[in-house]
Amino acid sequence: MLLIDLRRRSCGPRAVLGRSIVSRVLFMLKPHWGEIFCRTQPYGCESHLRGGVFELILLNMGQNAPNGQAPGSTRNLTALPGNTMSMGRFLRQLPGEVRVVHDSGDLPLRWVEPSDMDDPTDYLLDNELILTSGFPLVGVEEDQQKVDEFIHRLSEAKVSALGFGLEPYFTEIPKTVIRACKRFNLTLWEIPASLPFAAVGIAFSKLLEADGAALLRNNAEANRALIRCVSDRNPEQQLVATLSQRAQCTVRLFGSTLRLRYSACAPDGPTLSSEVTELLYEQATQSDGSQQFALLQDSTGTHLGFPIRAVAPGRRQAALLGVLQASFAQTPTAVEHNLVATALGLLEVVARQKVSGSFAPTQLASSLLLGSRSALDEQQLRLLIQSTGGAQRQIRVAAIAQQSPDPESNFAHHITTLRSLLETRLVSSSGEQLLALTQAAPNPHLFKRLEDAGYLAAFSHPAAVDERAGSSLGDLAIQAKALLPRILEERRSLDAAQLPRTFASLLPQEASMQLAEQRLAGVLALPAARRDLYLAVLRAWLGANGSWDLTASTVSLHRNSVRRHIGTIGELLHVDLTEATIRMELLLALSFIKTS
Repeated sequence: MLLIDLRRRSCGPRAVLGRSIVSRVLFMLKPHWGEIFCRTQPYGCESHLRGGVFELILLNMGQNAPNGQAPGSTRNLTALPGNTMSMGRFLRQLPGEVRVVHDSGDLPLRWVEPSDMDDPTDYLLDNELILTSGFPLVGVEEDQQKVDEFIHRLSEAKVSALGFGLEPYFTEIPKTVIRACKRFNLTLWEIPASLPFAAVGIAFSKLLEADGAALLRNNAEANRALIRCVSDRNPEQQLVATLSQRAQCTVRLFGSTLRLRYSACAPDGPTLSSEVTELLYEQATQSDGSQQFALLQDSTGTHLGFPIRAVAPGRRQAALLGVLQASFAQTPTAVEHNLVATALGLLEVVARQKVSGSFAPTQLASSLLLGSRSALDEQQLRLLIQSTGGAQRQIRVAAIAQQSPDPESNFAHHITTLRSLLETRLVSSSGEQLLALTQAAPNPHLFKRLEDAGYLAAFSHPAAVDERAGSSLGDLAIQAKALLPRILEERRSLDAAQLPRTFASLLPQEASMQLAEQRLAGVLALPAARRDLYLAVLRAWLGANGSWDLTASTVSLHRNSVRRHIGTIGELLHVDLTEATIRMELLLALSFIKTS
């Protein structure tokens, strides 16, 4: 707070000069401060330009300025909650002697500015009430053109009203001023001599103080309402609904896999397209800390995205727990930002509680479920659904391995991270790997999240979440663990449902290629032309199930040449090609050999 004492006893041009200096000081300060409040206390002089103690109260709003708006800009800030300060409301706070000479409507009121400058428009904000003693019009009050120019400048500056004070220069408002205000549709008030401008400023300050106190009470109550949501049976859903109601915005809560969990829409709240939603989600997840957020603005409003993250040990990147999106029809105020920040902090607490705690009970439950071959009863099924995401979809078993195993890594960190990434509590260790029962659908987005966190995962085929799921979870675990060697070799996550269901698909590529090269070493050691010919003939002959004629047609050779080549191949490989098992092995080996 900055207090400036200007004690002035003069009522003439020197007083006007003093007021001009004050206005210029305000003009220089406004770009650097959020809001300036001027309160004048009477100090002796009986005229409307009476001196006084001017208290310039500057409130620094730079830290709370909306993103993209210069700190200190007040053109988009309202002094009252809900933008409720208006000319009509302020007029009701003033004595009845104030007369409305011309009414152009109940316009918003953001400031009260005493000014006797010839042209104060460079120092004005939108929607101000200008109080003047008429000094700029002294000597020209009968010149309609000059009066019109003065009033026109005020109208162009978006002044809400002109308060014309009687005495010491005028005993009534000049007719030229009344005609100009009507012509340019500018509200005109007559301020009697019994009401000093200081009293008007004090009335405005009291109204600001009352609305400020109401704003603080409402903000405190809104924060208490958000805090009470934590004790609800479904705290996340209740937090989303309460935030939407209190901040008058559309709120959506996503999981770590872009799955919409809860949403709430305020009346006339903006809507987002799926493309904008995904873009906002991606931008929000790029930040490393929960204090950063994504901002998008379009024709529907302002959209904010906040990442919800876990606490990572040491310098590890915190795992993403979800994303909170809030969409406002207009630029959110500092109060609305505060409500979103409170809700975000509470959501982080709730999310961390869900993925932390003692790991032993859930590991035991996971092991029992994966080792069981019996059906689930109603209670067990309900607990399984609650533990794996809360929505009755399809369930999978995921086998997870670290991309770069670290023997000194924090076991609790891995469990917590995977619980959040896969949206499940059922994560258990299995040797150097981890197994998870999850309802999260494997897709490139989830794979990228896992890989960014340092993991590779193999997902089993899905199974319906019903009583029979208990008897199939063991088989799903076998499917997932069978893919572990392959994901480690190929350095990528895999979904069993997207792979061809063959024996070859279950074999690690590099090890299979080495075995195939050993099995076909006698042929591969030949010169390139002879090697490729023998491989083509062998592949065609095995594919034709030993038919000489069909093989000859496929490779465009005489059947006797095919018989001779097959005989030579058998000798080179030291195998009896009449045996079915030998043929099967060679056919499988050829699928891992690339020919030029």
